[in-house]
Amino acid sequence: MSMNSSSAAKTILFWISIVFLGVMLWKLVSANGRAAQGDEPNYSAFMARLDAGDVGDVTLYLSPNSYELQGEYYRPVNRRFHLMVPKEVVPALMGQLHEKNVPTNVREVQRGDWVLILLNAAPLILLVGFCLFLMRQTQANRRRAELLPTAAVRTGIGYDLHRLEEGRPLIVGGVALPFAKGPVGHSDGDVLAHALCDALLGAAGLGDIGTHFPDTDPMWKDANSMLFLAQAKKLLDEKRFVIEHVDAVVITERPKLGPHFPRMREALAKALGVDVQKIHLKAKTNEGVDAIGRGEAIAAHVVATLTSGTKERV
Repeated sequence: MSMNSSSAAKTILFWISIVFLGVMLWKLVSANGRAAQGDEPNYSAFMARLDAGDVGDVTLYLSPNSYELQGEYYRPVNRRFHLMVPKEVVPALMGQLHEKNVPTNVREVQRGDWVLILLNAAPLILLVGFCLFLMRQTQANRRRAELLPTAAVRTGIGYDLHRLEEGRPLIVGGVALPFAKGPVGHSDGDVLAHALCDALLGAAGLGDIGTHFPDTDPMWKDANSMLFLAQAKKLLDEKRFVIEHVDAVVITERPKLGPHFPRMREALAKALGVDVQKIHLKAKTNEGVDAIGRGEAIAAHVVATLTSGTKERV
């Protein structure tokens, strides 16, 4: 069960418990109310009822501070009574009760009643404890949820431009395209891969492509730019960043890039270890303006979206 469903179940149980507790308290109050509806005669009125033979049974509770008389009338049926009696009249009262053959019980304290009250109150005590337990669990879950790392969204922008010269291979997005010109660069000059690498590193706050793969290092001479992306992905994994989406636009007059986008997306997704659906590519021309418009250069803009604090979602 997820945290949300577990919290919902506990909330439902909590409110059911509250309703149940309310019903039990209402019944207890109602019962006390019915008991309070019994007669509270004075001593003289009680003795008159005793003489008339209306008293059914009597219990005399003896306590250090007072004597309490409780019982039930014959008439009306099941009508209860209770009254306080002076201590000095108890001997005479007991004699009259005996003469009238009224069943009489004498108790030092109301132990039995307290036991009964405790037994009746036990479910209420358990219910209150259960409600308190649910409240504590809910608060603990809320605190744990607040402490859990949340998914922070990060965005990075990448840009790259390369001059085009005849005789060099044109590689864009890891795919070699048939064309007379290619980019001039220390590596294979893949303008899309370089811009994407900068976008990913920027979103993660890990510098840029020149920091990790400087063009002064002979190790990267004519290197396949897919290696840059694979290394960037490792750096993201170490920082627990997840690639959510990549949106890129490549700007060139020629050749037409649209037909090659499916292969480019597959190559980029493979290098980054993500689903191909996370890679979105577009192509634009520069309408004959500046070096790109004259066919002398190629450029790319990339926006990469990352999340942190969560596992990668497929």
